[in-house]
Amino acid sequence: MAAYKKVALYASYQTGDTLPGYVRFALLHLAQTDFHVVLLTNERPLSEESLKFIADNDIELFLTQNHGFDFGMWHRFLQLKVQSPASNGSLGAMGSLDRLLVLNDSIVYFQDNFAKFFAEAEKRDADVVSLTQSDEIAPHLQSFFLYMKQPALGAFFMHLFETPEQEDFESTVRLMEVGLSEKFAEAEVSMDSIYRTKDKPLFASQELIEQGAGFIKRKLLQRRFTFSEKKHFIRMGYKKLLNVDYAGIIKSAGLAPDFDETWIPAPIDSSLKHGADLVWEGAFDKVGWPLLRTAIKAKYKMLGKPLEGDEYKN
Repeated sequence: MAAYKKVALYASYQTGDTLPGYVRFALLHLAQTDFHVVLLTNERPLSEESLKFIADNDIELFLTQNHGFDFGMWHRFLQLKVQSPASNGSLGAMGSLDRLLVLNDSIVYFQDNFAKFFAEAEKRDADVVSLTQSDEIAPHLQSFFLYMKQPALGAFFMHLFETPEQEDFESTVRLMEVGLSEKFAEAEVSMDSIYRTKDKPLFASQELIEQGAGFIKRKLLQRRFTFSEKKHFIRMGYKKLLNVDYAGIIKSAGLAPDFDETWIPAPIDSSLKHGADLVWEGAFDKVGWPLLRTAIKAKYKMLGKPLEGDEYKN
């Protein structure tokens, strides 16, 4: 990797021997930029068609274990490069690296905006630029897309190599994603995001699409929410967003000419399960959460303690 000045690390967890269409779309258009593209994905046999696609587009393939989420994949790839004979075990092996993009397949890019994203990131004075930022847990750049300039690389490598890989999603978000922005701030690495939204990014897909972002969270299309996430939507007043026709929204926004409609990930829940979810979501929204919210507010008032959280305002 030392021969490349610009590298894009695309982390993807998939089952089966093929690459989903939306993954191929992202990889293809990344490969058409001046970045060297590396596909980091879980160990499994890949079809001849998939291997040919990877080779034809000069994409480097890195097969690795399935743990640690995207940060784990990025860590193991970069650790391997550092430990290669040419590196002498030092970060000096990365000396020619000037731009590093890390991203993952939790986002479906249905329009080819990579060149636009890169140009916008270069216009910013910031050392690291994301597509969106969030203030949940603590203010931070969202790590599904991080465009890092040379001044940000040291802090990124340090965070990746010093922080143990996490095995659950919540710890990964708190320690790896939010922790990375904390490391950047500690190292005086300046941060910015290309898009700003009135709502929190998870609830702002329509707003982002209207801004021409051309991407959407895959879990919204798949309705792939944990029980806790569904409760979070309802507690924050966004129950209706759990069941929006996101596929219809992105079709109306306009798919890229070479993005096939069949590549849009479909909901993973059955109609029976979805119907059952609608019942309890409605009950929790109308009865369960209002009662729980009232009880929590009363308890904190009785104890004389401040109660934080937007869901408790008013």
